[in-house]
Formats: sequence, C-alpha cells, structure tokens
Amino acid sequence: MEQALQNICGEKRATTDPFELAPYAQDVAYVPAILVNLLTNPLPKAVVQPISAEEISRLIKWARQSKMPVTVRGGGSTAYFNSVPLRSGLVIDTNRLQGFSEIELDQVSQKKMVWVKAGMTWKDLDDRLGLQGCAVCSSPSSAPSATIGGWVSMGGLGIGSVPYGSVHEQVMAIRGVTAAGEIFELSRPDQGPARNKESEQSGLQFNDLLGTEGTRGVITEIKLLVRDLPEKEEHLLAVFNNETDTGAMMSWLGGEQFPSLYNVHFSSPEFIMTLQKAGYAQEIPPGKFSLEIDLEGNRDEVDQAVAQIIKQVKVFGGSLLPDEVGAKEWADRFKSLRLEQTLPSLLAAEMTLPVRNFEAFYKSLSKLGQKTNTLCVTYAHLVSPEMALVMVLYPSDELSLIRYIVDLSFTSKLYKLGHSLGGKPYVIGFWNTPYLGKIYDKEERERRCRRKQAVDPQAILNPGKGYNPPSIILNSYVFGLGMIMLGLLRPLVLKILKGGEGQ
Repeated sequence: MEQALQNICGEKRATTDPFELAPYAQDVAYVPAILVNLLTNPLPKAVVQPISAEEISRLIKWARQSKMPVTVRGGGSTAYFNSVPLRSGLVIDTNRLQGFSEIELDQVSQKKMVWVKAGMTWKDLDDRLGLQGCAVCSSPSSAPSATIGGWVSMGGLGIGSVPYGSVHEQVMAIRGVTAAGEIFELSRPDQGPARNKESEQSGLQFNDLLGTEGTRGVITEIKLLVRDLPEKEEHLLAVFNNETDTGAMMSWLGGEQFPSLYNVHFSSPEFIMTLQKAGYAQEIPPGKFSLEIDLEGNRDEVDQAVAQIIKQVKVFGGSLLPDEVGAKEWADRFKSLRLEQTLPSLLAAEMTLPVRNFEAFYKSLSKLGQKTNTLCVTYAHLVSPEMALVMVLYPSDELSLIRYIVDLSFTSKLYKLGHSLGGKPYVIGFWNTPYLGKIYDKEERERRCRRKQAVDPQAILNPGKGYNPPSIILNSYVFGLGMIMLGLLRPLVLKILKGGEGQ
C-alpha cells in the first residue's frame, strides 16, 4: 500500500508509519480513548499530502479500487471529528495545496476575486492579500489554523459575516475532485455553467461542496470574493451591567444595519473572569458584559456609525472603554480559547441563535448553570442582523472518565435550551449526529441523503458524518434517553467526585 501511494505522491508525501499517523486520529478536542475506540476506528492506514488535483484524482481512484474510505483534512481545527476517520482508511492532508492567483476584477459585477488553493489558512491569505491592498471578506475565529477548503466545507460563519454573509456566499467557483476521481470545475449557478461535463455526468452540483464537511467531493481550489482594505477602522469596546441591556444593544446594532458594521463579539462576565484569571482582559471591569463593535469602511460611514453607537450605548446604560482597549480586543480576536489556560478540560455547545432570543437564552442558561452548579462560559459573534453564533463552554475533567461521560448530558441540555429558542447546532461532524433532528427537518434530511447517494454511492468520502448516526448509540432516541439518564446521575457523580477530592 505504501509503495502504491508513494508512486502517486512521492516518497516524502505518503506514510504508513504509526507514529506519523497518530496525530490524524484526533482534532482539537480531547475525547477519552474508551469512547473513541468504542464508536470509531480513527487511526488511518495511511496519510498522503498531495500537491495537485491530478494527484488527488489518482488517490481517489486507488481508494475506490481498494474499497478504502477517504477522509480529507485541512487544519483539523474543529472539535467534532469532522476531519478524523471513523473507519480508518486513507487521510488526504490538503496542507500542501498552497498559493493563490493574481487578483482579478470581474467585468460584470466589478468585484475583485482570486483563486485560492484549499490548504492555505485564512490568516495567511489575508496577510498576503493585505500586501496588495486587499483583504478577505470574512474569516473564522480560528483563522490562523483553519484552511480555505475546511471553512467552506463547514458552516462558514464568523468574523465579517454581518456585512458579507456566510463564506458560502463569497465563493464564485470551485475546483476539485469527485468521489469517482473526476477533476471538475463548477461555477456558482448565477456565474455560469459547469466547465467540465464529467462533473455534470457525476451529478455533482455547486452546492454539494458548501457546508457538507467533505462528504460529497474534495475541494482543491476556490474562486473567492475579496475586498479592498477599508479606508478607516474603529474598534469600540462597550460594557453593560446586565444581559437585558446587552441583548438590546445587539438587536439594535443588527437592526440599524450600518454599512460599516463589520463584527460584533459578545463576552459574558464568566468568560471575562476566566480570561482575567489567566492574566488577560485586565482592562475590563469585573462582572460586566462586553460587546466588541468593529467598524470598517469609508471615513464618513465609520464616523457616522461611531457617533450613533456612542449615543445608543448610553441609552442602554452602558459605557465605552478607552480606544486602546477596543483595539487590543480586536488584535486578540483569534484567541478566544486562551481561557483553556484557566480551564484546561472543557466541553462545549456551539449553536446559531436568533438575536431576538439572546437575552432569554442567557437568562435561562444562567439559571441552568446555577441549578446544576456548572460554570457556563459564553461568547458569541453577530453573524447577521438577525442571528448570532453562540459558544457555551463549561469545565469537565478529561482525566476522569466517569466525570467526562456524565458531563456530556449537560451539552445535551444546552442544545435543548437553544432549540427551544430557535437555535440549532452549528456543525455536525461525528459527535453531533444525534442532533441532526434539531438541525434539519425530516424532508431536508432525506434530501441530503439522496444527494450523498447520487454523488458518492459507495460512501467513500468521510463516511459516518453528517447524514445518519453511524452507531445505534448515537441514534437520536437512544442517545436522548441516555443523556436523560446521565443527567439524573450527574449531580450524584459530581458530589461523590468532589467529596473524594476533599479527603
């Protein structure tokens, strides 16, 4: 096997060495080995690092002949096993797909675009575009490690989504390889027909590549909208006394739809407190809710927005911290998980939530945390005038298997709370497959399965992710019942463990 793969990629870009394979059996979240091994077989048989679509085409065809599943991996910067094999097989590491084309101006739309290789990180692309007077339209909060292809394959919401929408709306064309090993180029439906009839014959459509977590095709290159660097930026940090005023300010910001509003980041008092214990965010008064409000655009638009925001902050009983504090918060925008220095073992729930329900969600979350004696650390991004992307983290203990398992019931409660207020899990991957019913209705789930069957009938690409739970344990009914039982046991287990620590 190794020789066959080296014949395709070269000796230095293909390996079956167990030591080199081990990092590909995990992502950013620690999960106890007993759970991982019970439900998955994450150690790949081989890892390859192709440098072209042609190599990937040959690899896919080889894998099909060998009846070997294929998992595509970029930065591996998620926590849901999106890019971790479930059934061993071949991992295609895209990190050697680097570089981008000259910036081009579309003559019809007068918008700037660039072809970008899938393995580049968002921060690297943005830094290099900046040398040419341009910038990406939006980026994930994990931009230093998240790859271009990875974020397009995921939910695509993040910093800059308020004015520019999901990254899916910024993709004009995609190049890649189908599950049959065919090389394709597909244009956005309103940008022209597919350039490759083979991809049409395979049934692959443009939208099959957006947000489907690498289960319908392999992305190698993306034609992406970019923007000119803004004439002016302002980064304001407002603090408020309670969730009511903070939620009202978020709703007001979304409703006003300032042309220059680029990003809004919410931090709960618990999030700020956790950062401060690690020596960060010392300028923010304890016990406050904060909103980082980032404005970008022409000078007049930014100045007008700043003036209105200053007035409205006062209306809601808030105050603005010095300009340098806001600038520092913006500079640290990719460092939300610094809190792991204080809370090294964290579990989380990430969801989209209507902004109008943010206050109700936070109040209910606080009550849930108090009732269960659980510290809930929350931050969020405004990703559209009506929607926020919310992350709730809470401490667990990765060294205690029983503690970790019973704590999973709290994640289930968080998603249940979010769902009751119009929210839903942000990504699926493997660990969130029990929540598919909270993400899509039955008709949409069936449509998604039909598309998967149409473009990948052998289920070779990233099997076990995003469609149906691959294990009876993760069946929504079985899982739901299990979480209820664990939730009932959790207070007793935590009490026993806490008592043991005190002895």
